[in-house]
Amino acid sequence: MSIPQYPDFRPLEIKDLSVITEALKANPPVISELTFANIYSWKELYKPQISFWEDFIIFCSDCVMERKLFVPIGTGDIKALMEQLLKATKCFFFRVPETVKSLFENSPSYRIEFDVDNSDYLFRTSDLIELPGKKYDGKRNLIKKFKTFFNYEYVKLNSSHVEECFQFEEEWCSIKHCDSVEGLFKERRAIREMLAHCAEFDLIAGAIRVEEKICALAVAQRLNPNTLVLHALKANPTMAGLYQVICNEFLAKEAREYEFVNMEQDLGVEGLRKSKLSYHPVEMIKKYTISLADN
Repeated sequence: MSIPQYPDFRPLEIKDLSVITEALKANPPVISELTFANIYSWKELYKPQISFWEDFIIFCSDCVMERKLFVPIGTGDIKALMEQLLKATKCFFFRVPETVKSLFENSPSYRIEFDVDNSDYLFRTSDLIELPGKKYDGKRNLIKKFKTFFNYEYVKLNSSHVEECFQFEEEWCSIKHCDSVEGLFKERRAIREMLAHCAEFDLIAGAIRVEEKICALAVAQRLNPNTLVLHALKANPTMAGLYQVICNEFLAKEAREYEFVNMEQDLGVEGLRKSKLSYHPVEMIKKYTISLADN
């Protein structure tokens, strides 16, 4: 079934990959969510549906309950389209980047809310590879400690490693009790989708092996010409320094061509926020929610 014209929607399908990938290449995103791999893999969270409005692709999340819309993908008068959508149906836009939010901020007709928990952390790639200066002393010390106690190898992942990665993910989830934590349960499903479609989604993945067993992995992809988005970073939490090693090794091997790394959001989780801030971001990619002021 082809993509329907607005106001009709249908669920996002794997066959939509090529048309959405081409649209995103022509309109490179800055927010971490806006890749086919991310939206499709997190389909249990987003419940994504898709529609066309002239030359724009529209993503609707949880369409039946709330009609949350991502900023449409396409070339043209984005503000006019968003205004039409806001007025034509009971909906709101979420994860709106700063550049689009600025088009609405001088109008009293719209409510704009800062979404701090979903704003992205942006890092300079060279900082995370070289870990320069005193502020990265702690990271360098943890890496040194890990290397003192463990012999390891870095492995670039491909389709032959999928089952091995699934086994690591299950072991990680056993430690973290994923089955009893809704967010972690959905994350496990999303990571499994990414790993299963790694080549198809043009993802970059790497792992750390200790004693021939995967104990950490990273999954990322090109977000825009100068930014890599890191979708997943997992490590055995019982091995001190392993998170720092997988982050450093993966970026050193796979990300040197990118000036920046987007490490996604902290979701309002204090421990995650503290961890991301400890790597000293150069910028926050701020996101907003936009709705009609009288809704």
